[in-house]
Amino acid sequence: MDPPENNKPADENVSLSIEPVDSESQQKSSKTDPANEAIPEELPVKKVEPPKEIRLNHEKLNWFEQTEYIVFSNELKAVQRNNIIILKECKENKRLLDLKYDDMNRLVNNIQTSVIFFSTLSGFIQATRIQFSIPDTATSIVSITVSTYISLLLSISKYYKLDETKEKIQTLREKYSLLHNKLDHRMDIVGPWNAQNLWIHQDPAARYKEWVAVRNQLDDEYKDIIVSKQSMSAELEDIMDTKSRNQYFIKNREINFKNREMLYTWDKKETELEVRITTEKVMGGRSSIKLQHEELDNWAEEP
Repeated sequence: MDPPENNKPADENVSLSIEPVDSESQQKSSKTDPANEAIPEELPVKKVEPPKEIRLNHEKLNWFEQTEYIVFSNELKAVQRNNIIILKECKENKRLLDLKYDDMNRLVNNIQTSVIFFSTLSGFIQATRIQFSIPDTATSIVSITVSTYISLLLSISKYYKLDETKEKIQTLREKYSLLHNKLDHRMDIVGPWNAQNLWIHQDPAARYKEWVAVRNQLDDEYKDIIVSKQSMSAELEDIMDTKSRNQYFIKNREINFKNREMLYTWDKKETELEVRITTEKVMGGRSSIKLQHEELDNWAEEP
């Protein structure tokens, strides 16, 4: 019995051929194929690690070698130096004006007092000439003498402009006092910034930004201070010439010398008193006695 035709073995001469597919044609076919457009390819997801925390070694970090602190330190020294220079000149000029004003005030007061005294004496003599039996000739001579003296003093005072000069000196003294107080106020503003510990464990950029705001304010005030100082120096040159300044400078040295001698004497007495207090153990053995008004340095560090 013959096998059916469908069960015939395949021809051995038949071979399969696989042609390579071009990549460009494959991409074109993938673009045109709607099935490929519907199913997007899954991209690999990378895990994002959180940023590592940066920790500073505060023990090894030198806070005073940072750029912000170095710039701040130089600017602070410049501001303090400018204030001290102007304040020193302001005090010296104010001292000379005080000495000259003291002399002018004494001279004007003596003139005014003598005018009042002699005019009162002349009126008293004229009023009591009958009671004291004063001759009319003597009364007339006294009245004429007093009138001449008063006229002479007032004329000399008006010629040398003593009253005007006194008022100018007083006005300039007030200006120097205002400038002095303004400079002291600037020193009070800058004073707290001298503490270096304020920069430890602080953000240097933020700290320097705070200082820049203070510095800009001080710079604006400094311009006004320079203008005021210029005008006051011109007024001082008008009131006191070089000879007068040298004269009062020497007088100031003499007064300072006498004051230092007196202070030395009292310091010696206070030292002896402190030794006695320590030896006798009075008031719990207090080592020193200080009055409240003796502390002049507002920014001195406490022990």
